[in-house]
Amino acid sequence: MTDVEKLIAAFNNTFPDAPAPRVCRAPGRVNLIGEHTDYNGLPVLPMTIDRDVAVAFAPRPDSTIRLRSSTHDYPEREFVNGPDIVPSEGGIWDNYCKAAVQGLNHHFDVSRFPGMDMCVAGDIPTAVGLSSSSALVVACALAYLALLGKTLESDITRLELAELAADAERYVGTRGGGMDQAIILLGDKGAACKIDFYPLRAERVSLPQDGAIVICNSLVKAAKSGNMLHRYNEGPLTCRLIRAMVEKHLQEHWDPEIEINCLGALWNGMLCLTDREAESVFEQTFPGKTTTLSEAGTFLGLSPEAIRERWLEDLEEPKEGFRLKARARHQRTEYRRVESARDMMLAGDAAALGELMNASHQSCAEDYRISCPELDTLVALARQEGALGARLTGAGFGGCTVNLVPAGEVERFCESIEHAYYRERLAQQTSVPRRDYILRAETSPAADYI
Repeated sequence: MTDVEKLIAAFNNTFPDAPAPRVCRAPGRVNLIGEHTDYNGLPVLPMTIDRDVAVAFAPRPDSTIRLRSSTHDYPEREFVNGPDIVPSEGGIWDNYCKAAVQGLNHHFDVSRFPGMDMCVAGDIPTAVGLSSSSALVVACALAYLALLGKTLESDITRLELAELAADAERYVGTRGGGMDQAIILLGDKGAACKIDFYPLRAERVSLPQDGAIVICNSLVKAAKSGNMLHRYNEGPLTCRLIRAMVEKHLQEHWDPEIEINCLGALWNGMLCLTDREAESVFEQTFPGKTTTLSEAGTFLGLSPEAIRERWLEDLEEPKEGFRLKARARHQRTEYRRVESARDMMLAGDAAALGELMNASHQSCAEDYRISCPELDTLVALARQEGALGARLTGAGFGGCTVNLVPAGEVERFCESIEHAYYRERLAQQTSVPRRDYILRAETSPAADYI
C-alpha cells in the first residue's frame, strides 16, 4: 500500500505554493476467473488486492491540471481542462487522468472547468494485468469529483462512477468491459466479487478458508499500447462480429424481431437460453473452424468492407480467417465456469474452484489464444508445486498468473516457484525483492478518500 505521509510530503515539495492536499486511493485487482467476458456482458469474478494507486491533489486558480509522479518514474505532464480535452499520444500516462476528467465533465455537464495539482504514487506493478491503469483512472476520478464539489454516493453512486470510468477509459483506445472499474469501486476487504453487467451489480463472495491467492509475474510486459493494444482489441472487435452473426442467425431461424446488444443477452436477456441451446446456436452459426470476411459477408448480406467498417475497424484478417467458433466457445464455457466458481466459493470447495481455474486457462490458451509460453510455463510449474488451480489473469499476452494455493503451503510454494522460474530469469538482478514478482494477495477496501 502507498505510504500516504511520503505522498503528501512529495506533493508539498513539488507544489510548495499549493493548499494542503486531500488524498484518495484506488486498489489494484486480480481476476480469479472470467477472462475477456466482461465486454460481452458476461460475469467475472475478481478481487481487490493490497496494492494501490494514491493521489494527493489540491485546487488551482486556473484550469490547468498538472500531473507529477512522486517517484519521478513518469515525465511531468499538464493540460488545460475544458469541454473537449485532446488525448495525448498512445501510452502517455496523462491520458488516464484526461479520461476521468472528461468523463465527469460530460456526466455533470460542467461549464466551469477547474484545475488542480496532482501528485501520484502507487505500488501496483504496471503492464502485468493487475489494473494499474484503471486504478489511476478511478483515483483521478475521485480527485476531480471532489474538486467539482460533488460527493460520492450523494451526487454519483459507486455503480454509476464505475460505469462512467469504464466508458471514459475507452478514451485511451482500450475496448474493454467494465470489470476493472467495478471491482475497484465495489470490492471489499475479505471477499471477491461476482460482477454482472446490464445492469451492473456485484455480489460479494468469500474466498475458501483453506486456500490462498498467490500472484506470479511472468516478467513479460503486457502494456495496452501500440501493438499490444491492437492484439488486446482483437477480442472485443471479433466478438462484435460474433454478436452480429448470432443475431442474424436467430432472426432467420427463430424470430425476425430478435435483437441482442451483447452475447450476454443470449443467457440473461429476454431469450434466457440454456447452455445447450446457446451451444447449438454457436455451432449452427459457425460450422467451420474459421470464418473469412467473405464468408461473413455472405452470411450477413454485406460486403467485407461494410463488415470491417461496422465491427472490425482496422483489424487485419488472418490468412485462414477469423477463429470465431473457438472465441464463441470460450465465451460460453467461461460464463459457465464463473457461475460454477461462485457456487464453489460459497460452498468453500477450494479443490473444485481450482479445477475451474485450470479449465479457464486451457480455454484462454487454446480457444481465445491470449496466453504465451512464459504464462504456460508458470501455470504448469504452479500445478506441479501443489497449486489447486492456476491460470493467466488479465488481458493476457504476458502479465501475471493467479494461483490458488493450500493456505499452509504458501511459503514453500513461493520458494519453489522462485527457484524454478525466477532464479535464472533474474540472475543479473539479485537485488529485486521477491514481493516484486511473487505476491500473496490480500483483499483490500474499495477506492475511497483517505
